[in-house]
Amino acid sequence: MLLSFILSSFLLALSPGPDNLYLTALTTKSGKLSGISFLIGLLIGCLIHTILLAFGLNALILEYEMIFELIKYSGVIYIIFLSYGVYKSDYFHDKVENIGRSNEIHKNLKKGIFMNLLNPKVFLFFALFFPNFLFSDEFSFKSQIFILGVLFILVTLLVFGLIILFSDFIYSKFSQNYNFKIFAKYFNISVLMLIALLILFTENNITLSQ
Repeated sequence: MLLSFILSSFLLALSPGPDNLYLTALTTKSGKLSGISFLIGLLIGCLIHTILLAFGLNALILEYEMIFELIKYSGVIYIIFLSYGVYKSDYFHDKVENIGRSNEIHKNLKKGIFMNLLNPKVFLFFALFFPNFLFSDEFSFKSQIFILGVLFILVTLLVFGLIILFSDFIYSKFSQNYNFKIFAKYFNISVLMLIALLILFTENNITLSQ
C-alpha cells in the first residue's frame, strides 16, 4: 500500500497542475533561489495540511461551508494581489544585493505557504487522497497520516526539485533576453490568474457523515 501511495504521489507531482506550473514560471523568471524558497513554502503548507488531517481539523473545515468559502475567496483575493504585484514589478532592473535577495527569498517562502493554505482544493485533496492509503490495523490513524504526509513531502521535494533544475537551466540561458523577460512576466501573471479561477470554481462536494 505504501508503494502504491508513493507511485501515486509521484505521478500526481509530475502531472501538470497549478503548483508545479507556477513553480516552473517563477523559477524561469527569477532563478532557482526563488523556486527553492517557494517550494519550501509549499512543503510547509503540506506539513500543516497533514497535521490538520491527522487531528480532524481538515474535516471540520470541510464540514462548515462558511469556513470553506472564506478560505476560497481569501485565496482568490490573495492570488489576484500577487498577480497585480507581478504586473507592477520591474523585471528589467532586478537588484542583486544581498538584502534584495533575502527579501525575495522570504517573500517566495510566504507565497508558497499561503498559496497552499488558501487553496481549498488542497484541503479536498488531502481529505480524499490520504485515507485511501491507510496501511495498518496496528498503527493509529494519526500515525499513518503523518507517515503518508512525510512520504508525500519527500516525493514532492524530489519531483519539484527536478522541475526547479530544469527551469533554472532555462533561466540561465535566457534571463538576459528582453523578449524572454516580457514573456516570463506575463506567463507568471497568466498562471496566477489560472490558479485564481481554479480556486474560484472549487466546490466542496464532500459529504461528511458520522
